[in-house]
Amino acid sequence: MESLFLQQVVNGLIVGSVYSLIAVGLTMIFGVMRISNFAHGDFSMVGAYIAVFLLAWVPGWMGWVGSLLAAAAGVGLLGILVERGVFRPLLTRWTDLDQIMVSIGLFILMENLAQLFFGATPRTLSDPFGGVTVNMGLVSTSAMRLLCFAMAMVIIIVLEVYLNRARMGVAIQATAQNRTAAQLMGININLIYAVTFALGSALAGLGGVLYGTLFAIYPTMGAIPTLKAFVVTILGGMGNIRGAIFSGFILGVAETLGGTYISMEYKHAIGFVIIILVLLIIPNGLFGRSEK
Repeated sequence: MESLFLQQVVNGLIVGSVYSLIAVGLTMIFGVMRISNFAHGDFSMVGAYIAVFLLAWVPGWMGWVGSLLAAAAGVGLLGILVERGVFRPLLTRWTDLDQIMVSIGLFILMENLAQLFFGATPRTLSDPFGGVTVNMGLVSTSAMRLLCFAMAMVIIIVLEVYLNRARMGVAIQATAQNRTAAQLMGININLIYAVTFALGSALAGLGGVLYGTLFAIYPTMGAIPTLKAFVVTILGGMGNIRGAIFSGFILGVAETLGGTYISMEYKHAIGFVIIILVLLIIPNGLFGRSEK
C-alpha cells in the first residue's frame, strides 16, 4: 500500500510539472495583459504537432531535443502574430467579454484547422530511451517520464532566473505589478505585451511536447491542458507565477491519487472540486493574486 501511494505521488509530480509549465505561460499573459486566453491549450497542441513532424524527419535524440526548440520558436512566433493581430486591438475595449469570446473562437478555429490538416487519428512521440524503466526503490517509472519532469523543472528554473535577473524579465514583472507606474518609468508597454505573449505561448509549446510525450497527440488535445491551466492559475492566484508552479504539482498529485483511490472516471473533476473548496476559504487562491 505504501509503495502504491509513493508511486502515484511520483506519477502525480511528473504530470504536475507539465501542468505547471503550461499554466505558467497562461499566468504570465493574464498577469501582464489581463487576458484570459481560452485558446492557450491549443498553442500546446501546435507545439506537439511540430514535434510529431520534426521527429518524423529527424528521429531519435536529435529530433526530440530539436522538437523542443522548434516548438518554442514556432509557437512563440505564432503567439506574436496572435497578440498583434487578434488581442491587442481588444485591449482598449471597456469590457473583457470581447477578449473572452475571441479567445473561445480562436480555440474552436485552431482545433478545426488541426483536424482538417492533421486528421483525427491520435499520434504518439517516439521514446528515445526505447521504453527503459528506472527503478528507484519503492517506486519506478520510465526514463522518458523522468526526462520530461527534469526538462519541465529546468525550463521553470530558467524562467525564474530570466524574470528576476534579465532587464526584460524585470520589466515584465513591473508591468504585471503596476502597469501605469511601469509606463511612467519609460517601459514600452506594447513591447512588453508582445514579449510576454510570445514567451507564454512558447512555454505552452514546450509543455505541449512534454504532454504529447506522456500522452497521445490529437487535434482536440488542447482542451484538457486549457482546463488544467485555468484550474492551476485560479488555484495558485490569478497572475501569481510561483503560485501556478506549486499549484500545478498539487493538481497533478491530487488527480493521480484521486484516480487511484476514488475512480479514474472522476479524475478530471477533482481539480474543480479543489478550486471550489479553496476559493470558498481563500478567495484570492492559495498564494494570492498579483497586483494590477
